[in-house]
Amino acid sequence: MRRPRAVRHHEMPSLATIDGGGVTSALGFTASGVRAGFYEGDDRLDCALVSADIPCPCAALFTHNAFSAAPVDVSRDHLRRVSFGFVRAVLINSGNANALTGENGLEVARRSASLAAGELGCREDEVLVASTGIMGSRPPVEPFERGVPLACRRASRDGGHDAARAILTSGAHPKEAAVSYRSTDAAYRGCTFTVGGMAKGPEMLLVLTTDAPLSPALAYRALEESASASFNKVIVDAGSSTNDSCFLLASGYGAKPGKPIREGTQAFREFSEALKEVSGRLARCIASDEQCVSCLITVHVVGAFDEADADRAARSVAHSLVVRSTVAGRHANWSHIVSSIGYADALFMRERVSVDVMGVPVLRRGALCPFDEQRLLREARDREIVIRVDLGAGDAQTTYWTGDLPPG
Repeated sequence: MRRPRAVRHHEMPSLATIDGGGVTSALGFTASGVRAGFYEGDDRLDCALVSADIPCPCAALFTHNAFSAAPVDVSRDHLRRVSFGFVRAVLINSGNANALTGENGLEVARRSASLAAGELGCREDEVLVASTGIMGSRPPVEPFERGVPLACRRASRDGGHDAARAILTSGAHPKEAAVSYRSTDAAYRGCTFTVGGMAKGPEMLLVLTTDAPLSPALAYRALEESASASFNKVIVDAGSSTNDSCFLLASGYGAKPGKPIREGTQAFREFSEALKEVSGRLARCIASDEQCVSCLITVHVVGAFDEADADRAARSVAHSLVVRSTVAGRHANWSHIVSSIGYADALFMRERVSVDVMGVPVLRRGALCPFDEQRLLREARDREIVIRVDLGAGDAQTTYWTGDLPPG
């Protein structure tokens, strides 16, 4: 009789943060940010390009909004409506969202992709496009005709920061992150892989890059899984905007050619963890750096019956305008948190629910409990307010991020 083979449990490699890293930290990518003139009378950067050395696997996620913007529709078409394929570059402009612009807007989006393709020497459908800014106004073609050639000429490994600046609208700071790790998978012994990216909100535009070797389909699988734990759990406004787009490009330069990562392997688990880490960092930046937000609110829900209930409870708290206003005013009336849990349609017994704010217990056994109000208010001066909810109904958990909301 054969003895059962021992199952070896692999540990995840440590992730090293790349200081100042971003969308060009991974091998095989260049970027730029230039002034094209979408903002009249303003010298800010407003046209960003992220390009791969050669066409590479790409996956994308797009808005669910029925009034999707023209660049979203064009990029979907370029990916044959399956959300993955091979691309050479992503072109993004700020200052004009090219949304609700009809056929004229589609013509401009296609023209911008054509201009980039001509400069890069690739097919038009190998360029994906995205836009952000004011909706309802057809963007002029002239800024693209000025900006795209310039962006292509200036693209470099050092251009990632300018690209992140060029997609800013209401945010105060560029949003960038990158990590690297040394693979422990035997098939990639000695290989170091990098994941980096840039982002903006409240219209979510994100470009992620990696030099890990992925197929287009596997890149989509990893991106979808990562977004569900990060970007999809950011509460900025009421829902999905007309322009939300997220792209992942994989050059494969971190490994020998012809060795794509396979699903279910240690290498795929490693990459997924790195992608989730970068995505989570960018998601936190989006939630904390938009318009009138003065601090980040992190909502941890644990002890839920299942993942759906964890999502319902966390989303309800993060969505609550009263909770966000309470945090903005640093009031000690945390009953609004409890109320938002109560209408979340999640399964629990209220006698088992616990709520803590900044580590201070505020609810036990279904009732608000005495707490040191001054201590809590001191803790609440931080730039991040952490709310922890234990539903006491199971093992599922999740985390959502939002920002405070000054009243009136």
